[in-house]
Amino acid sequence: MKKIRFFLDPISELEVWLNKMAKKGYRLKTINNFIYDFEKTDKDYSYSTQFIGTNSLKENNGYKQMLKENGARVYRAPLNQGNIAFGKFRLRLYAHGDGKIANSFQGYNKEILVVENDGKEPQKLLTNKSDLAEQYKDIRNAYLQGFIMLFTLFALCVYKLYDSNFEVSKIFLSGLIGLVTLIIAMILFKAQKNYNKYKKESDLID
Repeated sequence: MKKIRFFLDPISELEVWLNKMAKKGYRLKTINNFIYDFEKTDKDYSYSTQFIGTNSLKENNGYKQMLKENGARVYRAPLNQGNIAFGKFRLRLYAHGDGKIANSFQGYNKEILVVENDGKEPQKLLTNKSDLAEQYKDIRNAYLQGFIMLFTLFALCVYKLYDSNFEVSKIFLSGLIGLVTLIIAMILFKAQKNYNKYKKESDLID
């Protein structure tokens, strides 16, 4: 069974949705951008997700290999779900090492790691407060880059809107880009809030 699904915040919403599907008796087979393929099963499975878009190729390959050696089934999902990424490249200033230059043959549109667990309860991939703080800092930085690009585009659209004497088509375009920019800003704020929380807890433990 194939399902098409888009998320406003795929990093946090994908795990919740996959576990809802698992509770209905569906096991994930493949992820292809925004298309998710499931099979019916009588066994219990659950899913955990982690943002790995800042890691280098070597880091991600080593991490996936470790999970597979421990018997886990792993998948990769995109952060930008609407972007068909064959043959594309992207500069990621927030990433580590060779992860700063992502392409569709390596880490581009594969920023979210999905791990299948046996049993009904998903296992936490990160439990250390310091690791959780670092995770949310990476998420914040990833969305920050997108926010800056979108905000710049929104400002340009507003300028062109004013210059065109408020044409209806430009009003619509400015409103649409403004809405997306606002959504990214809200996700960015949430990531920053979580980073502050776990950073504070980490400092208290240390």
